[in-house]
Amino acid sequence: MNAIDPVTLVVVQNGLQQVASEMDLTFERAAFSPVISEGFDRSDGIYDRDTGDVIAQGELGLPIFVGVMQFTTRAVIEQKRDVMDGDVFLVNDPYCGGTHLMDVKMVKPFFYRGRHWAWLANTGHWPDTGGAVPGGFSTRATEVQQEGLRLPPVKLFRAGQMDDDILQIVLATSACPRSGSATSRLRWPRSPSASDGSPRCSTATAPTRSRRASWSCAGAPSR
Repeated sequence: MNAIDPVTLVVVQNGLQQVASEMDLTFERAAFSPVISEGFDRSDGIYDRDTGDVIAQGELGLPIFVGVMQFTTRAVIEQKRDVMDGDVFLVNDPYCGGTHLMDVKMVKPFFYRGRHWAWLANTGHWPDTGGAVPGGFSTRATEVQQEGLRLPPVKLFRAGQMDDDILQIVLATSACPRSGSATSRLRWPRSPSASDGSPRCSTATAPTRSRRASWSCAGAPSR
């Protein structure tokens, strides 16, 4: 690798941090859950292609995710080999670099000109993932399965196409009313419910992060 002068290094570093911060803002504005949009219980970042180490993380997310999202990315790297452009992996397993089941991660490989350069990932606290009690915080839980649906790295998107079967499994476990049900129409007559909105807002950052990361690659020094 060619040496990079300090000025160029700082420009590239700040550019990547700006990409991650824009991902934070997109996540916040797309969220249906106030836990994400107002409580800021979420984070976005860019991670190394081979090791999953942190390259950059947004300034508007929770600092705790700096230490855990790289381990989730590593779990995806270790468990998934058939990675294609447009894939998005969904994972909330605490034993795959997670925190608790409501903190759901989405990890996307970033390709530029046909080459896999890095991983783009986010974390957002969903209102509910099933479990013994709404919200998943059960004081009487004795095992992780009682807290909700536990997902190892699975593909929610394959080559840019959402896997509706995976989405329906996730939605079916949530205690939040779904859009189209009588309860949700009364509470949110014109909007998707929190259960529908959580996975969709988590993937809403994908176009922003891919587009901005491409601009950063185009302006970065050659390797």
